[in-house]
Amino acid sequence: MYDSLFYDYIENQKAKEFIDKIPNKIKSKCKIKRIEQGKIIVLRGNQIKSVFISCQGIMQVSNEFENGFVYSFSSVEPIGYIGLMEIMANKREYTSTLKASTECIILEIPKEDFKKWLNSDHQLTLDILKFISNIMYEQSLKTGEVLAYPSICILISYLISVFESKDGDTVFLEKTREEIGSILGFSIRTINRNLKELKEEELISVSRKGVSITSEQFIKLSGKLEKVKKSKHT
Repeated sequence: MYDSLFYDYIENQKAKEFIDKIPNKIKSKCKIKRIEQGKIIVLRGNQIKSVFISCQGIMQVSNEFENGFVYSFSSVEPIGYIGLMEIMANKREYTSTLKASTECIILEIPKEDFKKWLNSDHQLTLDILKFISNIMYEQSLKTGEVLAYPSICILISYLISVFESKDGDTVFLEKTREEIGSILGFSIRTINRNLKELKEEELISVSRKGVSITSEQFIKLSGKLEKVKKSKHT
C-alpha cells in the first residue's frame, strides 16, 4: 500500500480524488513518492515500467539530442500523466526526460496494472482522452505560433507569461540565456540578440543573473507584442 504520510501532504483535491478511486487490487501495488527539487523522475530512453501521476509540484519535460542541445518544451502540473502517451502508442521507452522543478509528490502505478484499470474504467478512459487532447491542442498552438511569428515575438510572449504568473510590481526571471533558449527552442545567439533589442528599448532590464520586468515594462511589452504581430500580417 502507498505511504499515507505523503498522501496527507497532497493539497490538490483532484489528485486525492484520483488516488481514492483506484481499485483496491491496484492500489495495493501503488507507491506515493516525494521527489526533491532538481531530481530526475524519468529518463528518456529508459524502459517504461510504471505510469506516474503528478500530485503536487511542477515538473519540466525535456529532450536532449545527440549534439548536446537540451530542449525543454513543457511543464507538468497536477494532475498530469507521465508515460501515458508512450503506453497508448505501444512504445516501450520513455520519449522524454522529466525533472522536478520544485519539490514534487508523485503516484507510481505499475504499467500493466494501469492498462488493466484503463480497459475496465470508462470514466478513466474519458479523462485520459481529455488529457491527451489538451496536450495536443497546446502543442499545436505553440508550433503554429513559432511558425507564424518571429523569435522576438515568442520571447516577449514568454516574458509576459512569466510576469503574469508572479505577484509584485517587479518580477525577476532567474534563468540563463541557455535556459531561456532551451525552453523556447532557440539558439543562444537568437536569445542574446532579442534580449539586447528589448533592453535597448527599455522594455526589460538584463543582468548576468537574469531578466527583470516592472509593471510599466510589462504594459509596454504587451504593446510591443501586438505591434510585432500586426506587422507580420501587413
